Amino acid sequence: MRLRVGAAMPVKGGRTALVVAEVREGRDTRGRLNYEFHVGHVERVQPFTVDAARDRVVAIVDALRDQRPCVMVDVGSPQGLALRQQLRTRLGDLHRPHAYPGTGDRPQLFSTFLQAYSDGRVTFEPGLRQRADLDRALVFYMGGGVLKDGVELPSEDEALVVATGLALYWPMHGGRAVPLPRPAKEESP
Repeated sequence: MRLRVGAAMPVKGGRTALVVAEVREGRDTRGRLNYEFHVGHVERVQPFTVDAARDRVVAIVDALRDQRPCVMVDVGSPQGLALRQQLRTRLGDLHRPHAYPGTGDRPQLFSTFLQAYSDGRVTFEPGLRQRADLDRALVFYMGGGVLKDGVELPSEDEALVVATGLALYWPMHGGRAVPLPRPAKEESP
């Protein structure tokens, strides 16, 4: 099973967002690779510290250790750089966390998510905690508006979007993916 953990610390402060997704892989009738994603965990970490974020990522990775999850960290902020640095020595025998370059590439990251979502290649675990927060963040991301139901900061919503994108980023990397069913080839008349 190919699992991805996306971690994004809000650039302007707030709770760190963590998203875990499974990558599924298959080939279409022409032999091209296709990917589908199943989001199974969404979390906002409290307190707002690098240490708390590090401890939650390590706890998630330890729980999934047999699946050898891959961690992607948004390093577009000093906090993200610090988180990645702290994780480098705390993930044991797993490879070091990957650094996502951050702020300049976020629209492309979001676009990649939207394309997969609109194609029906992204599913969510039923009853997913924080799903309503994630949906709101995805709707208002880059739209200029922010709907507030509680204490969320705009940068926290942005972190949710970025962490979701990171969980889907670089899908060919990692352990063996669960195979998608192979589509039936169309017969010629």
